[in-house]
Amino acid sequence: MTKLKINLLLIACISFCLLSSCRRVEKKQTQITETIRVGVFDKNGDSPWCITDALEALRIDPDMKAEVVRASQIMSGELDQFDAIVFPGGSGRGETQSLGDAGMEKLVKMVKEKGIAVVGICAGAYIMTETPDYPSLDLNGCEAIDIEHDHRGHGLSKFSLTKEGKEIFPELKDRKISFCQYYEGPVLVPAKSGAKFMELATMLSDVHTVEGSPADMTNNRPFVVATEVGKGRVASFVGHPECTPGMRWMLPRMVRWTCNKELISYPENVVRPDFFKNEIIYTKEINDLQTKYHQQLSGTRAEKLEGIEKVIELACWSSKKWIPGMLRDKDAMVRVKASWALIQLERTDAIPDLEAAVMTETDNNIKIELEKNLKALKGLLGSNS
Repeated sequence: MTKLKINLLLIACISFCLLSSCRRVEKKQTQITETIRVGVFDKNGDSPWCITDALEALRIDPDMKAEVVRASQIMSGELDQFDAIVFPGGSGRGETQSLGDAGMEKLVKMVKEKGIAVVGICAGAYIMTETPDYPSLDLNGCEAIDIEHDHRGHGLSKFSLTKEGKEIFPELKDRKISFCQYYEGPVLVPAKSGAKFMELATMLSDVHTVEGSPADMTNNRPFVVATEVGKGRVASFVGHPECTPGMRWMLPRMVRWTCNKELISYPENVVRPDFFKNEIIYTKEINDLQTKYHQQLSGTRAEKLEGIEKVIELACWSSKKWIPGMLRDKDAMVRVKASWALIQLERTDAIPDLEAAVMTETDNNIKIELEKNLKALKGLLGSNS
């Protein structure tokens, strides 16, 4: 055999070994990365923003694949292949009505016998309770009280973690007070059946801005609870972390706990508990201010620039709806400010809007700013999103 043939043979052998090694590493990495399939329940059109907020918050986690699901998929058995189901805010009665008696029974069976994880948010937390005269699933060990004053008000509320909560959310363990959006969520107490649950966080805000709603109902009540039911785990958020800038990561973290998966850390660009520093209850005075700055979004250039900052500062519930359209404002500085605001609000659902703004921008300096903010907005997503 000639020297040239020997060299070629050696090269071929080395190449084969390297290729085989790469394949082994690739296979090993594939085995390590386990996709967590999560369904976000849609009762056919109710509260689309709550559904979008939940989907986008779950996209923070690089291993989660989230999609909208419906009652028909629960009945067909399709969701047996999912790891978790999130019941978002909106209407608790609407969600259980969509499930129907058969769907409710099947869901409970999926949790207890198949180990499907469930997380309820606000209205979704309502339906996890064991509440007399309310269509509920009896899954989280709690009862909702004072339902007759359900429309009690909303705002950016205070909460504190318990010892158990600090183990699941260690990023908040050194904080006495954290903040989360609250929108007329359930007032929880232990269920009369005596079922056990863990209180992970306690609400500290007293929300009763609507006339006739009693004081001292929401404060010092469970804000986040979790329990084990048969083979499954169930968690409930009274508030809305999924739409609270800086706190949206709490939803995928809680889904991981209910799925009994490793509690991975999330980057600093989404874990921002200092984003809000004070409680903001939506009293008439605050509502009037929010209305004022909302109206400024249609005013002069200066009014728009101030309005964008103020609706974020005041934790306006609807600011997520208003900002994306301002990417198409005729003023270049307003377009840039709007792109900055999307990062502050973590509105990753507006990525297509910002991509279009970059594509159509004619001013090269403005395009550079928009591209920079687009990159930052995309950076809020998990690597596989």
